[in-house]
Amino acid sequence: MTGDISPNFQWNKKDWQTIQKVLPHEATPEAVRAFARYAYRLSDYGYWFLLSTLWVSYTGWSDLELWKQLFSSSRGGRTTSIMKPSELNVFRSLGDQLTLYRAHRSEETDWISYTLVPVKAAEFAARRGVAQVKEYRVAKVDAMCLFLRRGEFEVLVLDKAKAEFVQEVTVKKC
Repeated sequence: MTGDISPNFQWNKKDWQTIQKVLPHEATPEAVRAFARYAYRLSDYGYWFLLSTLWVSYTGWSDLELWKQLFSSSRGGRTTSIMKPSELNVFRSLGDQLTLYRAHRSEETDWISYTLVPVKAAEFAARRGVAQVKEYRVAKVDAMCLFLRRGEFEVLVLDKAKAEFVQEVTVKKC
């Protein structure tokens, strides 16, 4: 979407230089580690923008504890910088209670990502070779953000204990 840029954006040389150091690692497990090394150089907007961009481009088999630590930062402007304005508008339009879905990997013990769309969770279940999707309920205040960029309707909840298990749904194979 053209113009779907945070009102917090202000170009600055230090952010640009830092992004140039991290971007070569984008879409790899090294990206989050490179981000952690250079994050101190970023403006608040640059921090949230780059962190969300790296999350959306690659999260598979990377350091979840480090992601949680970075997403837990007290830096300013998180809500209006981590999401694009279109994502923020949709997030704000959601009710106070969210119904979320997740296809867990076998033997998975920790996670922060869910989807609002059961069909998306079923797609993940098929990719992960699992036959169930779990449904959760969470207060919107416990959800950090909504990413629409990959078409996943992805919601991040940093503390899985905040998401109340509702039921397990068996995925039907097509």
